[in-house]
Amino acid sequence: MEATGREIIHGAAWVAVETWGRQLAMFVVFVVLARNLDPEAFGLAALAMVMPTIVAVPVTRGIPEALIQRPDVEPIHFDSAFWLLAVTGSALSIIVWAFAGAIAAAFSQPVLEELVRWTSVVIVLQALAAVPAAILKRQLHFRLFALRTLAGTIVGGTIGIGTAIAGYGMWSLVWMLVAKTAVETAVILFGSAWRPRLRYSHARCRDLFGFAGPLIGQSLWAFFNEEIPKVLLGSFLGPYAVGVYAVARRPLDFLSEAFLGPLTAVTMPTVARVQTEPAKINAFFNASIRVAAIAGFPAFLGFAAIAPVAVPFIFGPQWVSGVVAVQILMLLGLQRTIDSICALTILALGHSGLFLGLNISYTVLAVVLLTAAVHIDLETTMAALLASNLLLLPVFLFLVHHVAHIDVLKPLTILPRLLAAALLMFAAVTAWLVAAPASTPQGFLIAGGIIIGAVVYGAAAIVLLRPDLLDARDMLLRLRRPA
Repeated sequence: MEATGREIIHGAAWVAVETWGRQLAMFVVFVVLARNLDPEAFGLAALAMVMPTIVAVPVTRGIPEALIQRPDVEPIHFDSAFWLLAVTGSALSIIVWAFAGAIAAAFSQPVLEELVRWTSVVIVLQALAAVPAAILKRQLHFRLFALRTLAGTIVGGTIGIGTAIAGYGMWSLVWMLVAKTAVETAVILFGSAWRPRLRYSHARCRDLFGFAGPLIGQSLWAFFNEEIPKVLLGSFLGPYAVGVYAVARRPLDFLSEAFLGPLTAVTMPTVARVQTEPAKINAFFNASIRVAAIAGFPAFLGFAAIAPVAVPFIFGPQWVSGVVAVQILMLLGLQRTIDSICALTILALGHSGLFLGLNISYTVLAVVLLTAAVHIDLETTMAALLASNLLLLPVFLFLVHHVAHIDVLKPLTILPRLLAAALLMFAAVTAWLVAAPASTPQGFLIAGGIIIGAVVYGAAAIVLLRPDLLDARDMLLRLRRPA
């Protein structure tokens, strides 16, 4: 791991720039859109993206990860994978376009037909960028991703905000997605030094499918699982509930990307490089889980504490009904600090088939629990979603330890002390919100809560987590040393 330490740090730095820049820019765009659109518009746009999101999995997952994970890869592997994904992506876009009417009928929302046809274009655009993006990640060259994000966000965000203000409603969200994806694909294609050659080898693609096949299967199932709440909410409670859920997910996704994204982005290529050295894998895994938890726990619980004020202040008063949903989903973020590192480590070691069984188990749990909960209300549905994830976490950790021989319990010893520090912060922020005078401006309440939470968590972390903080610092210092 020391031999690639500087590349890891350099790659992680650019990932941080790309991730934080993308999340900050898109969050600003999202806030402007949320203040100009109602929950039903968000819900219809979210439903229109369900099928293209799932159908795009065979061209966005599997083959790209196989190109990253494979120790020895030839140039013809890249060429063959590019043309295979380009043709597959084009065919899938056409299929979704053709079945747009049936998809709209399934949700009893005729307006979805044209929305789905526009979103189907995203599939082929993502397919064209998949291989050059995988090559850049394999080389730990993440600088172009920052430029891609900046350009895509500026163009897509400008179109989205402009059309929303002009009164185009749900169409502004769809056009923003298509424009953003098109620009990002163009930047990756023309900014990368790699160019595909007109050659194809079925044998080379078959080589990749040993790893990619199971991963595509489990990814399809995982993306389907991600869309289950939208499908059930849309079927039983309507587009309004889907819109509230979509907005409630935004803080979770934003914080996950901002605090966990830079670390998870380098996990797979890093572990893949040292996959024959178990001691280094265990060391990286142990340190990564601790770093992710130290950063993630206060972020998720901190936002849960200020959500009653922050959600209506940021997104607008029409979204106050999503406060409890946001708070419940923040607890889901705590799990992400653990399972995201676990999943990527296992993928890097070549065990892509492990997750299919877990995804099938999750589907059964989620369908049973969410179907029962959706008849009650949105908040109960969110609690059922949280329960579906938490019930499988012990099984997931056991299988990771059994298959990859990773000591998954060692880094978890930090959690009781970390949770104590984060709960102290939560209590302090909640007390501030309760004790503040009713006339206090919302912005001042939020700023005060953030400052108080940071001070309390920082003090508690120094007392309770000092050895772990020093270990995290030492890991970063070791990575920076030359071989």
